[in-house]
Formats: sequence, structure tokens, C-alpha cells
Amino acid sequence: MSFKDLYVARVTANTDALYETGTPVKLARAIKGKVSDKFSTEKIYSDDTVEDAITKYEGTEVEFEVNSLAPQDKQLLFNHLYEKGFLVKNKDDKAPEVAVGYRAKKLNGKYEFTWLYVGRFGQGFDDNYETEADKATTQTATLKGDFYERAIDGNYHISVDESNLIEEYTEAKEAIAQWFSAVQEKPTA
Repeated sequence: MSFKDLYVARVTANTDALYETGTPVKLARAIKGKVSDKFSTEKIYSDDTVEDAITKYEGTEVEFEVNSLAPQDKQLLFNHLYEKGFLVKNKDDKAPEVAVGYRAKKLNGKYEFTWLYVGRFGQGFDDNYETEADKATTQTATLKGDFYERAIDGNYHISVDESNLIEEYTEAKEAIAQWFSAVQEKPTA
């Protein structure tokens, strides 16, 4: 599967009453992505057997490898100061909440489009460097973050798999055409 079109939108409101984001911007060229939903399960025992199992969403870990990040991207993702061409990092910089969107090509050539609603790239950013040698080597950057449910409704992920759309799913088809222009929402009834 391919991985491309990595977009980020700043979350401007994440409360029990309101979820809003800014306009998505395209980040660096995507190379590789790993998205891992984490769950914990607690078993309840009675009469020497499992009576029930309670599963709880713990969050989503993301790791994206990109070709490089521009200073403007670092400002957006990590809240660093970028002014007059200078990027200044401070120990008190706090990564803001963002939504992240991307698409991945499936084996049949169609795409699955995804948005993760809210999280932070607070785990940092790795830049890799190597001295020039006889053979050229590529240098990439890795973004690591934690994503979680939004406050208004508990949703943390939305996606559309275009290979499974049937004719009646017109809203999903329309959403694909506009996928990266805004963080997508499921239409209300």
C-alpha cells in the first residue's frame, strides 16, 4: 500500500460543546506511516470464570516518516517561534492539538482516506544526518505523536474506503472530493 498526502489542521476548539479546526495544510512528502490504536481489557471474574470483559480505548500512537519538515511546519506542529527566517526552539514550547489526515492506496488501486481528530506530536521529531560519502544516502525526518478522542463526542478517527462505496453513499463520495480541504465529519441524519 502507498502512503501519501499528509495534512495537518490546528485544533482551535476541543471542548464538551465544540470541536473546530483551522484549514488543513499539506506537510512534507510522506514516506512511511504507522498508526496504532491502543486498547486495554479488564476481565471481571465470578464463579471461577470470566463474566465480562471491559475494553477501553487508550489512544492512538502515530509515527510518520517524511522527507523533511520546513520551519513553518515545525512552528505549526511544535509551537516553536519562526520569525524573520529564524526558527527558535524553547524548553517551554508545547505542541498544540492538531488533526492529521492522509490517504493510503489499497491493493486494488483505490484509496482509504483518513482523519485522526485530535492529538499532539509531543513525542518529538527526529532529524537524521550523515556525512557525505562515496554513495548517496537519503536523510529523512520522523514525527511521533499521541492522538486521542475529542471531547465533544469521543470520536477519534474517521475514514472512507473508496473501494467499498456503493451508489447510495453519495455523502462519502462527495467527502473524498473535498477530503483535504477541511477535517471531515460524518453527515448528520
